[in-house]
Amino acid sequence: MKKIWYGLFIGVFFLACLVPSVGMLIAGPAPAAANEIPNPKPRLVDFDGKFDPDVLSDLQNYMGGGFFGRLQAVTAWDKLTAALFNTSANDDVLIGPDGWLFFGAAANDISHANQMSPRQIWCAARSLALMQEYAHSQGAGFLFTVPCGKYTLYPEHAPDYVTVAQPGNRELLEAALEEQGVNYVNLYDVFTASDEELYWHWDSHWHSRGAALAADAILAAAGQDTDYFSGPFTPVWDHTGDLYEMLYPTGTALEADYSWDPGFTFSYLSDFRSADDPTIETETPGADGSLVMFRDSSGRSLYPYMAQSFGRAYFSRVNNYRMDYVNQQSATLVVVELAERTLDYLLQYPAVFPVPAREVSLLEGAEPVVGELTWDEPGKTMEGYVKLTGALPAGLAEDAAVYVEVGGTVYEAIPGPEAFTAYLPAGAEAGGIRVYARAQ
Repeated sequence: MKKIWYGLFIGVFFLACLVPSVGMLIAGPAPAAANEIPNPKPRLVDFDGKFDPDVLSDLQNYMGGGFFGRLQAVTAWDKLTAALFNTSANDDVLIGPDGWLFFGAAANDISHANQMSPRQIWCAARSLALMQEYAHSQGAGFLFTVPCGKYTLYPEHAPDYVTVAQPGNRELLEAALEEQGVNYVNLYDVFTASDEELYWHWDSHWHSRGAALAADAILAAAGQDTDYFSGPFTPVWDHTGDLYEMLYPTGTALEADYSWDPGFTFSYLSDFRSADDPTIETETPGADGSLVMFRDSSGRSLYPYMAQSFGRAYFSRVNNYRMDYVNQQSATLVVVELAERTLDYLLQYPAVFPVPAREVSLLEGAEPVVGELTWDEPGKTMEGYVKLTGALPAGLAEDAAVYVEVGGTVYEAIPGPEAFTAYLPAGAEAGGIRVYARAQ
């Protein structure tokens, strides 16, 4: 009798082991969860027709990321871990003592693990100063603002093993922006002055009331008198937090967002699909001015208030800020909104605009620096201009600006810690060029 039971047990065990793979063959791979990217099907040959030596590892990733019931299993395990230990089994999500969820990678930023160097901070601030200068040359105002992370605003809800160190990248950049004269909207002061919790518990962003407060602050800095934050608002329980979805991919719990009851009157000029569209264009009857706004995911809740306040508005999620669109859109205001944990994007993705000419006298006594130069095809990125990038030597002064001399004309390039970028008039690539780095 025991042999029969042993046989049944072994049979059931092996049948259970077959469920993930057989179910995948029948129903297809499980969908990706939240911010995951689905693993592609493995190939025996690559695109060149040669045998792919990574086929077995690709198969492992494909099966491991798409087996039948994967998301249900992940959700069940994460809920069990959270219930028993009040901790997360997902490294990307941390659980606070009262159930608030936090983005795991952001903890490195606020604890100084990803601290930007003084040179990086200066280059980021100088890049924004050059963007502001270009906007002003086109007759547009310029504002930069930083939505703070949940760790910064609500540390009492964060896990006690995460330390918010001061000063962080945001504070260091704020000081550099003041020195550079960049128009900055300090949302940290605005949000800490409010006693209301303005971020979702299970999401990494502010909700619509928080976005309304941010919009009022930004628009006040632009000279507009708005009071979106006063509402009235109606709670709508329809939001699935991005962190909640990462932790519990098949979970069904919802949080309240807030509907601004007066209602928005703007209309879409683009083919609008969602608030995550790369570009959104709007028009508002009776409103004045034209806005160009570069935003990230915090702009999902922010852009409607901004759109409502301008006759025309153009919102972009491109990382390389296309400042040359300022002229195309006849913008009266440019707003750059960038999250606290991604301030290094200002270095990774240089903006696109013609760099300004400078006085030749700036180079008196300076020696050219040597580095590899790369030219893009003229007009590839911006009509009438050619992109030049070049390596910079190590050991430059913290506040060393970069200048490019072409045919007797001197331009200030967009600086980086290790390289520079400059959009120069087409034809510059045909002449001699010298690069200088000089402390300001």
